[in-house]
Amino acid sequence: MNNQALTPESTAETREIVLAARAAGSRLLPAGRRTWPGAGGWTRDGGTPVSTSQLDTVHHYEPADLILTAGAGIGLDRLARIVGPNRQWLPFDAPGSSAGTLGAAVASGTSGPLRTRYGATRDNVLGLEVVTGDGRTLRIGGRVVKNVAGYDLVRLFTGSRGSLGIITRVSVRLFPIPGADETLLFAGGPSEAVSMARTVCTSEVPVAAAELVEGEEVGADRAMVLAVRLLGGPREVEESRRRIRAALGTEPWRALHDGESRRFHTARIGWEEGASLVARLAALPDRLDAALAAARACATRANGGAQGSAAITADALQGLVRVRASLPDVDPPTGLAETLATARRDVEALGGSLTLSHAPPQVATRVGWTGSRRETAALTERIKALFDPDSVLAPRCP
Repeated sequence: MNNQALTPESTAETREIVLAARAAGSRLLPAGRRTWPGAGGWTRDGGTPVSTSQLDTVHHYEPADLILTAGAGIGLDRLARIVGPNRQWLPFDAPGSSAGTLGAAVASGTSGPLRTRYGATRDNVLGLEVVTGDGRTLRIGGRVVKNVAGYDLVRLFTGSRGSLGIITRVSVRLFPIPGADETLLFAGGPSEAVSMARTVCTSEVPVAAAELVEGEEVGADRAMVLAVRLLGGPREVEESRRRIRAALGTEPWRALHDGESRRFHTARIGWEEGASLVARLAALPDRLDAALAAARACATRANGGAQGSAAITADALQGLVRVRASLPDVDPPTGLAETLATARRDVEALGGSLTLSHAPPQVATRVGWTGSRRETAALTERIKALFDPDSVLAPRCP
């Protein structure tokens, strides 16, 4: 991969870069700040990075309408500083998103634990400007919540990972910052924590997020901690706290309030940073225990069968379990690929999936970054041909 990135300063310049690459038969790699270039094996075929970091202008922001339009290269951290004084925020909390750009967040389409309360990333993108792989400039969607006619191309491009076009401008829906932010930490053994998580997920309490965290990560003397996040007005949060405690029949081991709660969840966004192996196992929330068992097998193998740096965490409301590990650069633990392949078969049998976000090449080659997608491969190829017929944009579904 060519490490020298091209940095267009306008949509027109982005289009010129795409047209030049198409004429030359070369490949491009759409990127934001390039903080996560190898995730998911997306760059393995090479290409010249095209960074949108210079496209960081705020084009429209009307606090009363809770709508913002900005260049795709604006950092999510800067965006938060712009809308924060108006007590507004964009609740994108996907792993690694704190260091990324708005365009990258939309292109990846990944959502975090706050999806349950605020909707997925695609639900909060109102409009896009995109330069497609064949050099067209598309302006799709708009700056209003209800602005859909015909095919919803906004949702198509959200999560396309730059495989169809380079996103240059984004319009998003904002939300008021809640008056109270509280996280209740309940400690217990693995099975006890899963049972508590199931109770929380099936309750009628408006929980913003529910994550399972290994106890040692938060200083607890129990194996697992269930972190239940409550957002809303002070009275709403107080009532939710009372109902959660009644449903679980126990007091929280610890409670985090406002700034402390926000810092806890900001740290969770960066949980994968520095890991050489990240596997994400998704299953239905009621099969969380099985997904956790498969994840533990992967973590144990990554540690070489002994205690090591591997760790697991789970989003109980979405049924997503993640494994993080630091592996030797040259010689990953023996049998790791086979264990990951077995875990994939196990979760796929449950109707779920296993995806590698980071992995040594020798492991990813044997396991595959994603599972089998034969049933959608033909459709994906037809869509790719509509917007990038010459495969100028190198990213593709592994």
